Formats: sequence, structure tokens, C-alpha cells
Amino acid sequence: MRARGRPHNNGPDRSETGGSMVDVILDPKRWESAEPDAEALLESWLVDEGDHVDAGQVLAKASLVHEGLVVAAPAPGVVEQIAVAAGEKFGPGYILVRLADE
Repeated sequence: MRARGRPHNNGPDRSETGGSMVDVILDPKRWESAEPDAEALLESWLVDEGDHVDAGQVLAKASLVHEGLVVAAPAPGVVEQIAVAAGEKFGPGYILVRLADE
């Protein structure tokens, strides 16, 4: 079954409005030991759209090949869009959440 999340190249881009976005994905190194067709599960979100987040703040919990993982903010910002809902599966390179610069 193909993941229902959004691949890295789709969705709105705020560049036309002057804002910049940070697309957050699961660290590519996490996929290195997984099978080529493996999917991760987004278990839960710890933030909501519109929330301010700090760099390093844990945004979500996920699992890949029976390993619990956390998804952290790479930079401070505001949660603009949650692209993969809790309970959905996703593949490598999928945007999980988009952060807008403040």
C-alpha cells in the first residue's frame, strides 16, 4: 500500500507570498536500514497547526520497523500545515509538517 502522505515536492509554497517555509521530513538516515518498500507510521502529533515551536522541540512521535522515533523542529517557527495525519503511514522524503518563519 502506498503512503497517503504528501511527497516532498507537492503542497503549497509560500515563496510567492514572501514568507519562507521549512519542510520537516523524517531523517533520511533512519531509512537506511529499512527495507526499500518500508513505511513509517505517524503515531501522534504533540503540536497543532498555528502553534509556535522552538528549534529542537519534539513535534510528533513515529515508528519505523518497530523503532520509536521522534520528529523534531529543525528551526523555530509556526506550524503552518500538518501534512501527514496521526495514524497514517508515510515513506522516505515525505513532508510531515511545514513550519513558517516568524
